[in-house]
Amino acid sequence: MFALWPTASAHDLESTQVVLTFARDGSFVLDVSNDPAWLKLRLERFPGDFSDRVVLWVDGHEVRPTSTEFISGNAVATYRMRGRVSTQARTLRWYYGLVADPYPLAVRRADGRVVLEEVGGDAWSRAIDLSGEFTPPLVSERTALFVVLALALTPMWRRVWVWRRASALRARPQL
Repeated sequence: MFALWPTASAHDLESTQVVLTFARDGSFVLDVSNDPAWLKLRLERFPGDFSDRVVLWVDGHEVRPTSTEFISGNAVATYRMRGRVSTQARTLRWYYGLVADPYPLAVRRADGRVVLEEVGGDAWSRAIDLSGEFTPPLVSERTALFVVLALALTPMWRRVWVWRRASALRARPQL
């Protein structure tokens, strides 16, 4: 009689969903969501930072997230990672090392298109085209910082110049 009951395996609880969202400047938000009970049990077996369990492979180089936060929930637990890829990036491959079953990967491109792929569990995604995805900034961060500092210091420079000029005029002998 008990043989008729469906058996649940640990993989049934994975409920993995991955959403990778890009902005025009190359920044990204990566949400990796799983069943919270499954995720807790799985992470106990693999110590270390969660971001060590995912790989973003862009143009033959690993891109690491710059920040990771955990968003708990009753139905879904999410690790949200943020980072940046080069604005010249061409291809992306993805790997998530905690799962065994296939799961959906949604890549939300900066141009509004969404690329959906089913990743075969403990496997790499296919190569995802990123060419033409990003817009490089008009000026570098260093140039922007210089302009902001120059604009902030201009009133002080002008005040010093006016004060020196007034002092020089007062110091002139009157004829």
